[in-house]
Amino acid sequence: MKAYIKRYLPHPFSLLLPAALAWAASLLAGCTDRVDEWIPDGRTASVTLHVPMADIRSTHTTDEEYKAAEEKINTLRILVFSQDKPVINKQFKEADLSGGSVTIEGVPVGTVDIYAVANEAALGKDYSDMADFEDNLVQVGNTKKALVMDEHRTHFPKRFTEQEIAQHGLPMSWHRDVQIIPSDGTSQTIEVELERSVAKLNVIMNNTLSHPITITSMTFGEFFGDRLYLFREQTLDVPDDTEYDVQNYESLSVEIGGYGSKTLALYIYPSYAWTDASKNSPYTIGFTTSTAPYDAIPFINEYGGALNSIARNKQVNIHATLSSEANLTLKFEVKDWDTEEITVPPFN
Repeated sequence: MKAYIKRYLPHPFSLLLPAALAWAASLLAGCTDRVDEWIPDGRTASVTLHVPMADIRSTHTTDEEYKAAEEKINTLRILVFSQDKPVINKQFKEADLSGGSVTIEGVPVGTVDIYAVANEAALGKDYSDMADFEDNLVQVGNTKKALVMDEHRTHFPKRFTEQEIAQHGLPMSWHRDVQIIPSDGTSQTIEVELERSVAKLNVIMNNTLSHPITITSMTFGEFFGDRLYLFREQTLDVPDDTEYDVQNYESLSVEIGGYGSKTLALYIYPSYAWTDASKNSPYTIGFTTSTAPYDAIPFINEYGGALNSIARNKQVNIHATLSSEANLTLKFEVKDWDTEEITVPPFN
């Protein structure tokens, strides 16, 4: 019996789990509470994962230099749980995936939870020992969620130019309850959408002056979180107890030629930092150039409106246009890395 994973972009994967599976020895359930589950009776079978390495495509807002690192799969781990107990833990490297297929033995028939984690090292994780993954599971309401803590923000935020992005790539994930049923020889197909667990900020600096300018520092407001639910649970699934902090980048030397532009990319955890309408937006940006300082102003400024948070797998493009020595305007838009555009008042 075979199952296949097929890669699509921007949601890069499709998983086909086949059918000649056998009955499992005990009641199979997953890490969440469910009802009306099919009860297996004890057999297992092999599962083949087909992973064609498709060409990478990008949107018009993603530069060619970014796409390889943002969509590359360095490692892919498949974890299978039955009745809250781990039954399979397999990691595949890039070389394993390049051939197009890998095989997992002993997949039980019945209702199981299948987790897929790509590039776990980007979060400082190594789930080779299943106990390390189980240690990340926390009870939230009537379900368990995989919580990744990063109190010192060691792993994110990260700029594109930092070596960890090229080395580890970006974390991606997918999870679903799957009911594996005995088959008559035909394959059971399950679509898997593996998505990035982080968001992206693109600061696109446009210089309308005839002479070059140099960015020497950049500051962001208090919206950088310290934790992440590894798997998407809903549209905005940021832990309620997330702690937020500012982020400053000093001693920069980013030159933008006359009439030129430069994109500065930053990857962050999903953020829901603006929960109190009586307070000003924490989603701000400020910077210093070789000619003038610019105080922080909000690039998200509508509480409860079109956007007051940053969800996973979203790309926020912040367009900053310098039109005179002391006049900068900001505009931002949100992309699927769904489109909303908001114009920010002049930045003087």
